[in-house]
Formats: sequence, C-alpha cells, structure tokens
Amino acid sequence: MSAATAPVVRHESQHARLWSLPDGAGLHAPYGELVVEPGTGRVCCHLCGRWFVSLGGHVRRHGYTADSYRKAMGLCRSRPLVAEALSRSIATRQRLAYQRCPSLRTRLAVGQELSRTGQLTLLACAAYPASPPPELMRLRRAALDTGRATRSAQRERELALRLRELGFGDLASYLRHAHATGTSLRGLARTTRLGRPRLHRELEAAGIRVRLAVPRSTQRGAGHQAPTATAIAQ
Repeated sequence: MSAATAPVVRHESQHARLWSLPDGAGLHAPYGELVVEPGTGRVCCHLCGRWFVSLGGHVRRHGYTADSYRKAMGLCRSRPLVAEALSRSIATRQRLAYQRCPSLRTRLAVGQELSRTGQLTLLACAAYPASPPPELMRLRRAALDTGRATRSAQRERELALRLRELGFGDLASYLRHAHATGTSLRGLARTTRLGRPRLHRELEAAGIRVRLAVPRSTQRGAGHQAPTATAIAQ
C-alpha cells in the first residue's frame, strides 16, 4: 500500500490538528519541522500526534517508510526520526565502531574522499534533482537571519566603539555635534559607516532636517540641475 493511499491510524493525541500538508490534510505538527517534546526529547508523529523515542518503526503503521515520511512531511533527507538522546547514543556507538574496526574505516574511506573533493554533493544533486525540502529551506532562512542579526550586532558594537573614541555616549549626540560643525552627509556616513537610509532615519530621530545639495549640473543643456548623492545636514 502506498503512502499516498494508506489509511491513517487514529490515536488519542495530545493536541489537535493545528497544521496541514500543502494539499490541506491535517497534521499534528508543523509541516517541514520535527517537533521535540520539552523535557523528554521525544519526537511527535505528524499524523497521529503521539510522542515517540523513534518514529522509524511507528510510521509504518501509517503506511510510510522513514524516507517516504520525511519526504511527505517536508523534512530533510538526513533528518533523524529519533529523540536527541537516542541520536547521540547511536552516534557514540558509531564513532566507537569506527575507531575499533579497520575494515569499517576502509569502507567509509571512499565516501570520505568523495565528500572531501565535493563529488558527493554533485552525486547527491544528481540523485535528488527536486527542490530542497521545506525543512531545509526553513533552516537556511533561519541561518541567514541569524547571520544578519550577528552582523548587525557587530556593526552596532563597532559604532559604539567609534563614538566612544570620538567622545560621545550615543549616536544622536554625535550627529547633533556634527550638524553644528557643518559636517556633510558623506562625512557622517564615512565616520559612522551607516548606510544612507539608516543615516537619514537617525538624523531625523536626532531632530536634524536633511536636504539634498543641488550643485550646478555638468550635463548637456544650459541651466539644467539635478540632485546628486552629496547631501548636507541642515
């Protein structure tokens, strides 16, 4: 019986179907995410809402294999369907086996070489040409968001350090001082290393109006003028 036509085994669950598959079928856990129970580390079955140390054997009752379940629920192909403690225990046993067994190291050496040269990635892409599973896309977005937040925090620390070196406790104080001394926006951007949109917002927050400088145009046509990137605090 295929996973698509397999009847769903009904069980008493700990929560209602609050999520759904792309086709609208109800789920007890978010599509593209393996939910872990706080405290126990057990994982939730999307189909019946029950918690298990390992889902690999359980999902067969719903007509799925571990691989087809991952695919149907939008999980990564490498996602372990087990509790974290069990996953760590398995990893420890595998590591010890690798250390103790020369023949195992020899068998795995081929795959390690393919991974080192990048061929393993190419083979995986050829074997699975479809788009990445939703879980992988979610993890990638989370990693990008984390990276952006980390870089933003680093920029804020660097800005605070520059302001302290200039003798100012906050950005608004520096901007008001720079405005009073006639510093251009280009000079402010160079000192603060802020982008033009952020710099404009900070100037407005500090109570400083900004107007674009409109120098004499060098384009064809006498008398034509156009605003340039140069601007001054007014």
